[in-house]
This record gives sequence, C-alpha cells and structure tokens, in this order.
Amino acid sequence: MSPPVISRRQGLGAALGLALSPLVALGFTRFAYALLLPPMQTEFAWSFMKAGALNTSNAIGYLAGALLAAWLGKRFGQLQAFTWAMIASALALMATAWPSSFALLLTVRAAGGLATAVAFVLGSSLAASAMPGRTATAMSIYFAGSGLGVVLAGTFIPLAQAEGGALDWRLSWLLMGAVSLVASALAWLAARHSIRQTPARPAGPAMPVWGALGPSLLANLFYGAGYVGYMTFMIALLKQQGFGATLTMVFFALIGGASLLASLCWGRVLGRLKGGRGFALVCSLVALGTVPALIWPTAGTVIASALIFGASFMAGPAAVSVVAQRVLPAASLTWGLALLTATFSIGQSMGPLLGGWISDITGSLSAGLWLGPLLLLLGAALSWQQGPAAPKP
Repeated sequence: MSPPVISRRQGLGAALGLALSPLVALGFTRFAYALLLPPMQTEFAWSFMKAGALNTSNAIGYLAGALLAAWLGKRFGQLQAFTWAMIASALALMATAWPSSFALLLTVRAAGGLATAVAFVLGSSLAASAMPGRTATAMSIYFAGSGLGVVLAGTFIPLAQAEGGALDWRLSWLLMGAVSLVASALAWLAARHSIRQTPARPAGPAMPVWGALGPSLLANLFYGAGYVGYMTFMIALLKQQGFGATLTMVFFALIGGASLLASLCWGRVLGRLKGGRGFALVCSLVALGTVPALIWPTAGTVIASALIFGASFMAGPAAVSVVAQRVLPAASLTWGLALLTATFSIGQSMGPLLGGWISDITGSLSAGLWLGPLLLLLGAALSWQQGPAAPKP
C-alpha cells in the first residue's frame, strides 16, 4: 500500500495560527519592552542595571515556565495548558500597566515570563509536527510570529501618545494585552486543528536530552545572553545619541519586518544544513548585525544593523528546534524543547544584568552592548560542535 500523498500546504494554517504564541511571548512581552523602557526609566529614574533587572525577572519566570511546560502539558493536556498559558500571558501584559512600585513590576514581569514560556514551549512542540515532512519550514513560520509581534508593537505603541506628545507606556501595555487576548482565541483554534490533524506516530523510547543536545544547549545559553542586550538597550542608545522618535520606530519596525520576511528563506536554509551548522550561521549573522550601529552610529548604519539583525535573530530558536526534532525521538522532544527554552532563558536573564552593569560602571551604554557580539560568536563556536541526528529506534 502506497503512503498517502502529503500536500506542501498541509498544516500551513495551523503553523500560522500557532505563530501567535511567539508573537505574544517574544514580540510583545519581551521585545516591546525596549520601546517602552525610555519613558518608564524616565518616570521611575532607574539605573541601567535596574532597567535590565525587569527583563531579567521576566526571563527568570520564563525559565520556570520552560521547565514546567512539559509536565503541565502531560497533566492537563497540551491544548488546555497551551490555551490557558496564552490567556495568562495576555492578562500579564495588561497588568504591567498598573504597578508603580519596582517590586510589583518585577513580580508581574516574572509571572508574564512564566506564562509565555509555557505557551511558547507547547506551541513549539505542536508546530514541530504541524507540517508533515517540512519541519524546518513549520518552525521558521512559527518563530516568525515574534517578528510580526515586533511590527505590531512598533505600530500600536506610537498610537499611545499622552498629552504633550510623550509616550503613554501604560496605555501601550494595555493595547498589547488586548491584542493578545484576540491572539489567544486564534491560537487555540490552530492548536486544536493541529492536534486533530497530526497523525499518531510511534514515540520510541526516551533518550537523555543532554547527551544528544549538549553543544546546542550551551550555544543557546550564549545566544540568549548575546542577542537580548541589543533588544533591551538599543532603543535607549539611539535616543541617547540624539536620534529622533521616527528613526527609533523605523529601526524597531525594520527588525520585525526583516524577521517576518526572512522566515521562509531560513526554512529552506536550515532544512539543508546538518548538525549545528545552521545555528552557528545564525549566531554569526546576529553578531554581525549588532556591530554597525556600535562602530559608526549614523542613520544608514542603524538601518543596516536593524535589517541584518532582524533577518537573522529569530532564526536562532528555529535552528535549535530543528536540531532537537532531528536528534530526539518523539518521547523526548517536548522535554528537549523545554530545556532549550530554559537555557535560552538563563542566557536572557544574564544578558541584561551584565550589559547594564558594564554600562553603569563604564558610564557608556555602548560598552555594555559590545558584550552581545562576543557572546554570540562564542555560541557559534559551540554550535559547530553539535553532531548530526542520532539513529532513532
């Protein structure tokens, strides 16, 4: 009996709907913070280290959620856990608009990180099997959702202008939370469709994740620490260097737009590269993208930096997810994706604190940003050591 013919578009709708998870988890919850940091920092008179601590608290919550995601998916079912995590993520965004104390903001950001990580990990697992035979394309579409989130954040946030033209950061968080509630409903429909349409396949015995993915896990830690400083502090650097609001918004929108448009190209590239080669390439390109605006801060280099960085930075999670899908049996895949998300989150916890600390002690924001490309190149070297797929029973 001949195997069923699989359409190239099978599962495309599910992959697109599931991409709303990184839209909320990364595009809104994490990356939009860079746009809202300057008015929040001005209102509360934060140091750069304190400003970085809010992203670190979000990353710590993200780490906890990544480690809990596989258990929650088994305990309550993937669909239920994914849906409620999406709703909780939206509510956490809206709650960020209210606290005025630093301690409360830390708590809300941590809670949001936990919820988004659960949605992100379970969504990754669903997306990995959403398009049979086209895992790399499905994962690239999934992670492109973060780029769409950046574009939408760059669109909605300028609308939240207070009297006198100042940015109303509280209204911005509320707007993103409201959009995220709508995204939760659409993502639920996609997840339900993905679960119903995915054919059952033998899971095979579980295998030790660390042994199979060790180099990628370490590389992902340095990747998370390296790229996040750029996303956290680059807008603040542009404002400090005297660039106007128009260029900073264009810069942010270009990052998201480049990420969105490059997603399908990355699917083809990652599908052809073996072992950790794909992730090593991504780390190197992201490192390259962080440099132009630091060496020669002009409008042209800022735009070039946004395009190079934007076209490559969200291919990183897609690249390591493809490695996990190739190396691990189905029984270990969700846990493997959870550990990759956890190491990514540990890196994201370290990056803003280290970068902010360097900026505070040197008195130079750009000095802290130079940490990023160094860590990214280290991640590339580690990823190059990742072996190809192990034989599966």
